Amino acid sequence: MRQPHQQNTSQFSTRDIYLATVIKQAGIPIVRVEGNGRQGIFVFKASKEIDSLITRYFNGELRADPKGLFETWKSLKAMAFSTIQDVR
Repeated sequence: MRQPHQQNTSQFSTRDIYLATVIKQAGIPIVRVEGNGRQGIFVFKASKEIDSLITRYFNGELRADPKGLFETWKSLKAMAFSTIQDVR
């Protein structure tokens, strides 16, 4: 099974737009969106909160404002699409 995310000491990255949406909505700063030709990679500033968010996300324990979550998702999708188009 492919891991949905990767973390080093200063940054956290994921290809999972839904997880990225949750992380961004939680207030973790996004550093950049990278393109690999097919999909975006969302890179965030590393934070102690991320591991907890991931666990709560996959366990279905998060509660969020639906409108804010959807707006964040649309923004990240647009950023990823723009990055992917730039790579092609």
